[in-house]
Amino acid sequence: MRADHAPPPRGLGRPAAGLELALVLATGMLVAALGVPPDVTQDDWLAFAALLPLVVGAHLLGADRAKHQGSHLSLAPIFAAVLILPPALAVLAIALAFLPEWLRNRADWYIVVFNVCNFVFPALVARAVFDAVDEAGAGHWALGAAAAIGVFLTLHYGLLASILRLARGVAVRDTVRLDCLLIDAGLLSLGAMAAALWEDHPGLVALTVVPLALAYRSLSIPALVEATRIEPKTGLYNLRHLRAALAQELGRAARFDRSVALLMVDVDHLREINTGRGHLAGDRALVAVADALRASTRDYDLAARFGGDEFCVLLPETELEGALVVAERMRATVEAACAADLRVTISVGVAAHRGGGMTPDELIALADRAAYRAKFSGRNAVAVPAPADPVAEAERLLLDALDGTL
Repeated sequence: MRADHAPPPRGLGRPAAGLELALVLATGMLVAALGVPPDVTQDDWLAFAALLPLVVGAHLLGADRAKHQGSHLSLAPIFAAVLILPPALAVLAIALAFLPEWLRNRADWYIVVFNVCNFVFPALVARAVFDAVDEAGAGHWALGAAAAIGVFLTLHYGLLASILRLARGVAVRDTVRLDCLLIDAGLLSLGAMAAALWEDHPGLVALTVVPLALAYRSLSIPALVEATRIEPKTGLYNLRHLRAALAQELGRAARFDRSVALLMVDVDHLREINTGRGHLAGDRALVAVADALRASTRDYDLAARFGGDEFCVLLPETELEGALVVAERMRATVEAACAADLRVTISVGVAAHRGGGMTPDELIALADRAAYRAKFSGRNAVAVPAPADPVAEAERLLLDALDGTL
């Protein structure tokens, strides 16, 4: 059984740490091989001084992006620097771009190291490809730039998808998305055009600021797509996204004989809180439960607002035993986190299935039946679905009818 009862992971597992170490070593070897070029001219330093503020500013400005996706506004000035500057100065510009970002966000060191290397390594390889094609003869500049863009995107997204898959279990399709690839290709192309203008008409490089501003606006598109999946009151996913994700996970479970678990979480006495304390207090209760669900799950689990006083949590590749541990952790977290003036508890129903033969509605119904069993046992409890029988179904219907008064 997977360690599904473990707290949400921090740090890197052994496979992901191995990949990052390999990337760091490969990047270090490339940088060492380049060394400090003896022929850096005054023009190179002037170009570096002009490009560095653009690289750092664009990297800081950025834009809100969908989770786990790598589009960033700074790709345009970074790629221009890669094609214009000697490789050593381009590496220095990329590294310096991440310093203000780290000072602002204080991300874990291993994340910063990976992100820097995942820009530097693809950039150096892309520059080598560009030089090789460009030296083949006149008219090959555009071909070299196109090849360099392809190499950069392949390495950058390949490494990003691999590390997220190994470290957090994030599906490749959630990292490598067509809209983000197109945005990044556009940004890199803009950087290539700026580099081409720099050689013959440096003053025209200023005209690339306008399409860069448009690119900044386009970077909000993935975030807007993500916003359509979010329930605004709690910040969790909505029911529509839950159903789509559940259908995908059940399909994967059927293909690979994997397990999937679903938790149905009911907020106890929410109607009573709304009636006696007001709807603002009820909203506080919902937010507290949502925070507890986030704190109790892994990065690749999916917590959603089902509706009213109900939440659902999808646990991919999780057996029933692990799901029960997660459910109990949620129940205890909610009970311990409630404010002194607002006691909030939850009843959690747990259902799990392995392989095929289960539809999303059937698994939801199982978890829902388990949640009713937890409520009928006295609330603030965790339960699994009882075997279907007329007495159990009568109990469920009775509890449903009396729910507003209990």
